[in-house]
Amino acid sequence: MKDKLQPVKLNEIQVGRPLRWTVYDKFGRLLLREGALVESQRQLEGLCENGLFRDGRNEIVNRKGTGAPAEPVGKSRPVEQIEDFQAIKIAIGDTLQLQDFSSDKQRYFVKLIGFLNRRSVLVTHPRQDDKLSFIKEGQSFQVRGFSGTKTYEFSSNVISVCLAPYPYLHLAFPPQVKTTNMRGAVRIKLRLPCSIESEATGQKASAIIEDMSISGARIHAGKAFGQVGDAVSVSLRMQVGGDSQVFLVSALIRNVHRETDSQNGGEVVMHGMEFVQSVSVDLTVLQNYIYKAMLES
Repeated sequence: MKDKLQPVKLNEIQVGRPLRWTVYDKFGRLLLREGALVESQRQLEGLCENGLFRDGRNEIVNRKGTGAPAEPVGKSRPVEQIEDFQAIKIAIGDTLQLQDFSSDKQRYFVKLIGFLNRRSVLVTHPRQDDKLSFIKEGQSFQVRGFSGTKTYEFSSNVISVCLAPYPYLHLAFPPQVKTTNMRGAVRIKLRLPCSIESEATGQKASAIIEDMSISGARIHAGKAFGQVGDAVSVSLRMQVGGDSQVFLVSALIRNVHRETDSQNGGEVVMHGMEFVQSVSVDLTVLQNYIYKAMLES
């Protein structure tokens, strides 16, 4: 397979547009299938880490045809793979779900605080109502989480419960991790009012968030509130941990087009937004909320 791969130039892939071909890395490993969406510049840069390639045989097939580009396909089925723990590039501070194997399948949400290769994975101690949950050594969990466009899961058990200098757990290091590349499917459906403010003019507009991922959102309004490339601030209110919380997140408009509103059949202007990955407490909390919503679904 690798000897039939042809390099893909970075400018041949557009953020927010379906891929014209399936792409692989330099090792021949599948990255994204034809028709999948690259949702952000950050995702695109991450995909390029080990090079971008496509099957050169597709080029021959296209030349024999009409010369018209291939029609984009719908979202392909998620692709499952078995990988090493370090290969999935989990970041310190990422949210993980621990689900026990009891009949009620109790779920806990913790954060990754570190790991030692082939030894252990360190996570915060689970809490409920601001109290430490009862966790015992030897207890087994199914561990799930997200990294970029991938979900991952593995089985592990608690090898040590530590209370000093702060409460945390040592989980057994997994020999392998099952990952699923979710691509453009990693979104939560919403019907959430929000306010958009242009960072250039200060003008505000009311809008509705249709769906949201960790990297951006689809937002519709009665009329366009900006052009592609414009910087805006998105203000929204969500229930987090039982409390109503207001988020203010910077974003860039990546595409603008008209659609039919699925609720009332009227015409709306849809905006594809990319969240700006700045140092933002609001963005971090919002992304953790989205991670948790996807983990619970």
